[in-house]
Amino acid sequence: MKKLAVFLSTILVIAVVSISFTSCVEPEEPEEPIIPEVPEDSGAGIYKPGKKISKVYEQDEFDVEYLLEEWTWQENKLVSIDYYDEGEFDGRDDYYYDGDRLYMIGSNNSHYAMLTYHNKQYDKIKYYDINDVLVVEITFEYSGNKVSKIIFQKFVDDKKVTSMINRGLMGKLFPEEVAKMVTQNVKNKLAGTYIFTYTYNGDNIASITANYGSVITYSDFDNYNSPWYNAHPFSACHETIDTEIYSKNNPGKVIMTVDTYVANLTFTYTYDGNYPVTIHMNALYGEIQHSSTTRIVYL
Repeated sequence: MKKLAVFLSTILVIAVVSISFTSCVEPEEPEEPIIPEVPEDSGAGIYKPGKKISKVYEQDEFDVEYLLEEWTWQENKLVSIDYYDEGEFDGRDDYYYDGDRLYMIGSNNSHYAMLTYHNKQYDKIKYYDINDVLVVEITFEYSGNKVSKIIFQKFVDDKKVTSMINRGLMGKLFPEEVAKMVTQNVKNKLAGTYIFTYTYNGDNIASITANYGSVITYSDFDNYNSPWYNAHPFSACHETIDTEIYSKNNPGKVIMTVDTYVANLTFTYTYDGNYPVTIHMNALYGEIQHSSTTRIVYL
């Protein structure tokens, strides 16, 4: 079962906990709570983390560790992420900026996404195929400075649109049969508009609810920085949007519900300073149990 590590990432059925998680080592408990030190936020599309990810490795249970992602930086700007599948090159996202603010994400297969802003907040992401045909338009709504709703409007009846929904969260963490169930569920209930509503507990996501009946809840956050906080929200290569970038800290528990199907995920961490370096994920869905580890290397 393939998972996209880097990013707990999202959209409930659509999205992505694109965080594959790691470590069989018990997490280190600080004597006192650590107050995260996050660089000053200059608005959406500007990603300047306190620590820069260099590489991400993933190890499925009883398997060897593979390189999952390799991040390339030019000074303080993330310019590309190379993705790997069991150590083999799988694709790349390239990032383009207007000053410090992201305006385009391109992939090695010539698909691309254009980003627009309003008052330093995301307004829309328009995703195009290799023939410059608009495939999906993603609209953001806010409550104050927090994303409150993300709306997907599909313009092309393409299997890639369903993939965009499925590959995020379900396609990474659930068995293949569950991912297929989710995909069919979406096809049966909606023709082309998918709405995801967010609630928060402080600076972290509390829940994401989809308009076709699925819910994901997050809890038991630690006091350490998430290295993906305020990271870029879309992958043109994988055709997924990452929602966990809106959480400042790292969750300990995630519960995902799809109709009557429920999955419980728990995460434990080890840290270097204020950032996680290994994450262990244990998932339980019905009688199926699965675990994986993610190891993060910083510059």
